[in-house]
Formats: sequence, structure tokens, C-alpha cells
Amino acid sequence: MKNKYLIFSLLILTACICFSCKKNSAADTTITPTTSAFYASSAAFINNGTFPKLYTCDSTGISPKLSWANVPAGTTSFAVVMHHIPPTPPNHVYMLLYNIPVTTTSIPDAVSGVGIFGQNTVTPIAGYAPPCSQGPGAKLYTITVYALSSPAVFTVAAAQVTRDLFLAAIANKTLATSEVNVTYT
Repeated sequence: MKNKYLIFSLLILTACICFSCKKNSAADTTITPTTSAFYASSAAFINNGTFPKLYTCDSTGISPKLSWANVPAGTTSFAVVMHHIPPTPPNHVYMLLYNIPVTTTSIPDAVSGVGIFGQNTVTPIAGYAPPCSQGPGAKLYTITVYALSSPAVFTVAAAQVTRDLFLAAIANKTLATSEVNVTYT
């Protein structure tokens, strides 16, 4: 009889421990990277957080610092794209930086001299164009870091490399991606 109570008590204790450790995943908006998944982050903002004013046209408008880790085997270069999908087309591209060397696992604020800037859809020059949130409500901006098996190659000048052209060029070279989403009003 004592063994039955002991087994029953252990089962109840195990169930209590399991239920107390369970997280409410619907309320958890912070992405906690695993030790094996490729992931991007920034020391300046968090995923699903607010995009700092510093990186917008309401301030100095410099490009944001980013870092990435757990690089997949076979990666030879990286790329970063920042875009926004407005209610009506076309999509807005604020940064397209490609052919970042595999030895680079972060880019600083106001990055220069690392990789090649492609076309943004805001200004006629290749480089970072800070977002200018217009209209009511918060706007969602997505920053994607790509781990590539080989550098992107184009037959046009860098200033003519659009996001669509870039995505077509890396379709069979993408080993992994990681997104950081931010909002700005």
C-alpha cells in the first residue's frame, strides 16, 4: 500500500513540476535563439520591439548595428535586407547590403566598407535610406540576414541591384535566414 502512495505522490509531483515550467508562448514576444539555429539580433533594439529614432529620418538616419551567430556550415557570405510592406504596393526597401565576408558576424552603426550596397527604393544612391514613418499608426520593418553558400553575382552595377534581383540571384544559394521585426511610428 505504501508503494502505491509513493508512486501516486511521485506522479503528482512530476505533473506539478511540468505544469509550473510551461511558458505562455502566446504572450512571449522575445525570440530566444537556440544554440543551433542561425539568428540575427541587435544591441540597439529587440525583435518585435521599437526601432530607435536614431536610425530614422527623424534623427541622424544612420544604418542600424546588427550581429548574427550560429552560422551554418558552408556559408561563404552574408547579406542584409531591410524592408517594409505598406498597405499598397510597392514594397519599400531601406537597405540591401550583400557580399558581406564570411568572417564578418556583425555590422556597426553607419556601416561602410563592408559588403556592397544595392539599391534602396527611397533615394537614387546605393546605401541605407532611413525610414520615415508616414501616416497613422506604427509601421512594421523587417530586417533579414541571409547566410549564403556563395556570393551574389550580378551583371548590372551595384546601384541597379534591386531587392527582387537580389532575391532571384540567391534563390539557390540561401542556407539560412533570420529576421528581426521592429515598429516605428
